[in-house]
Amino acid sequence: DDEVVLQCTANVHKEQQKLCLAAEGFGNRLCFLESTSNSKNVPPDLSICTFVLEQSLSVRALQEMLANTEEKA
Repeated sequence: DDEVVLQCTANVHKEQQKLCLAAEGFGNRLCFLESTSNSKNVPPDLSICTFVLEQSLSVRALQEMLANTEEKA
């Protein structure tokens, strides 16, 4: 199985924020954004930001799917 962490950078109120996609609980389909910007004072919980991909979907396929979605938008 592959593991992936999805992270992005966004400007919020003129400040640059680093965010990771996160989910809590096994099989939970509700996701939220976990801030990793304040990691000097409060280390982020990256265990909730790691997603395991089954063999049917590789990291490469996920990258291609996301790139294809961005092109259509």
